[in-house]
Formats: sequence, C-alpha cells, structure tokens
Amino acid sequence: MDRIACGAELANLPALLALVAATCRREQIDDPTCDDLQLIVEEACVNVMHHAYPAGQGGPLTLEVRIVDHGGPRRIVLTLEDRGRPFDPLSAAPVDVTAAIEARAPGGLGVHLIRQLSDRQHYQRHPLRGNVFTMEKYLVLPSVQLAARPILDPDQRQRRDDQDGDQIERR
Repeated sequence: MDRIACGAELANLPALLALVAATCRREQIDDPTCDDLQLIVEEACVNVMHHAYPAGQGGPLTLEVRIVDHGGPRRIVLTLEDRGRPFDPLSAAPVDVTAAIEARAPGGLGVHLIRQLSDRQHYQRHPLRGNVFTMEKYLVLPSVQLAARPILDPDQRQRRDDQDGDQIERR
C-alpha cells in the first residue's frame, strides 16, 4: 500500500500522479491501464481541489493506492479522502454524452470519466475521515491481456467512433 497526504492544491497534483505511476511500474501494470488510473486520480483530485473547500481555504487530501490479490479478480484500489464539505460524486446524474454541448449542464464530465474508466466506485461520509471515495480497476495479467488482444493487419483496421466519440479499432 502506498499513501500520500498533502494539501488539496493543484501544485500537489504531480506528486499524487507520481504515486500512481510508481505503483504501475512496480506492479508491471500496462501503459493503457496506467494512463486510465492516472486520469481517474487526476479527475477525482481536481474535483476535491476545486470544490471541497471554501474558496481560498485549503484542506487535507489523502490518496491511498493498493493492490488487492484476494476476494475476486486482481485489482487496484484508489481511495481518496478529504475533509471538505460532504459530496457524494456518485449521486451526480449521469452525463448525456450524446447531447449537444450547448444542451448539457456544465460539469460532471470528470465523474463520468471516473465511472467509465473504473470498474467499481464507492462513496462514504466518515465521521473522522470525511469524504472517502474509493475507485477500483480490475487488472489483467499481461500474458492474459496479450492473448486476448487480436493482432490486426494494417489492411484489416478500420477506425470508427464509439458512442463517446473516442477512436477505437475494430475489424
């Protein structure tokens, strides 16, 4: 388990992301999964940094990163704690990514990304620890991942947009 406690300030974001990157290297987590994990942490931490505490007043932020190898599939568990105003990010209404940008209410895309990139999320308001937001991502062993990924000939590749507008490869 790795843990960092710091102030909820944007200046501390590189250290928080470095903790995730170090865990990825140590645990030999593939680059795409590590990128997802860093984006999850960035979105969750920036939400705390911008919204948890009154303007001009900082507060504590703690990130815990641990690998779980029992009780189900191997996974990484990211736990973010702050003592800011209570906020359950999972209570936010899902974002309609198919709606025109002009028709959408501002905000909510960070939570949307967290939901899309992680496999499980849990929020709890703890009497001593404050907001406790836990996000889990299942990890696939590298050999299983390579075996599951088809090798595509460049002539067989086609790019299509999925419903979120991201580019994906399909045969």
